[in-house]
Amino acid sequence: MTTIISPLNYKGGVGKSTTAYNLGVALWILGRKVLLIDTDTQCNLTNLIGHNQTGNDATLFEWLTQDDQKMPVYEQYPDLYYVPASNKLSNIESFLMNKRNREKVLAKKLAPYLSPLPNGNYLFDYIIIDCAPKEGIVNDNVMSASDYILIPTECSGFSLQGMQNLLFSINDVKENLNEKLDILGFLLIKYDKQTRISKQVTEFFESNYPEKVFKTRIRKNIKFDESPLKHQGIFEYAPEANGSEDYMSLAEEITGETRPTDWQQKALTAWNIKNNIKEEEKQ
Repeated sequence: MTTIISPLNYKGGVGKSTTAYNLGVALWILGRKVLLIDTDTQCNLTNLIGHNQTGNDATLFEWLTQDDQKMPVYEQYPDLYYVPASNKLSNIESFLMNKRNREKVLAKKLAPYLSPLPNGNYLFDYIIIDCAPKEGIVNDNVMSASDYILIPTECSGFSLQGMQNLLFSINDVKENLNEKLDILGFLLIKYDKQTRISKQVTEFFESNYPEKVFKTRIRKNIKFDESPLKHQGIFEYAPEANGSEDYMSLAEEITGETRPTDWQQKALTAWNIKNNIKEEEKQ
């Protein structure tokens, strides 16, 4: 069956989009069919992918607001797809406010794509939904449609900012809208084992949520800040960096599977092929 995972934290700047894309690529490297969905008005995931939107391109906004609009799926690499966001999403909250069952619009839109195909397979093994860093109807929709919430947590003194409200929202959606919803885990971001604050944050979450903290830590790495400028994730931009190792380990921890021997080359090779084709088409 398709598993829907949504990186979500009400605090901004904790690596939600970075995690959404790089976890999606890591799962793809493991041989999974993956769909990425950008629900954030800031369009960080869409920009990271490098989606070159034209005026006629359908995006998440058109999909959610138009009854006859099919899912606007674009291919990043074979078996890795995405639904882009656009600046039109700034109006989506007011649109959803007037809808019946307004917290279930995304779940209803996704439902036809979650059924098994005639051969018993599914269109996607994983759907990763990137979220805005705030409370609201859109994130209620995301939680209503998800199986799991993955909570990226920065190793800083602000790591608990908004956490109580987020956990309340998750429990509220679970009790009233989506009984299967669960926390997949807390993912420690910008981890540095040499610093006291990383140790303190780790100890806090391991003490308070002992079964919900990933063993994998995403270590601090400047490559994460550089890669979006090239419209690349860590696997395309710096496959030898510890960030690639960390997100690959996270995918292994989630699936229980082992990475292929060519894991460091797969995404970069696919990215080069994709962009060479684009250059040829321009000529």
